[in-house]
Amino acid sequence: MAEALKTEHPHIVRLESVCGGEPVIDGLRVAVRHVATLHRQGESIVDIAEALNISEAQVFHALSYFFDHRDEILALIALEDQAHGRFTQL
Repeated sequence: MAEALKTEHPHIVRLESVCGGEPVIDGLRVAVRHVATLHRQGESIVDIAEALNISEAQVFHALSYFFDHRDEILALIALEDQAHGRFTQL
């Protein structure tokens, strides 16, 4: 089994076999882009933690990663939006 590649943000790792190698919360399949999307929709830290069943600390670290790597995460969000757009057109 491949080892998780740690990032400079506690709780955030990359593992090629999880979410295509994009940054996720360590030990989970919760991508940073999921946390960032909820935050951008105006959800509170507490609400994000409850919705994704993660700790508030994990939310903070995911958002910290997002703010330090905004272009990368916004590109991942855009790809997800495109994929959803294709399905809604069917």
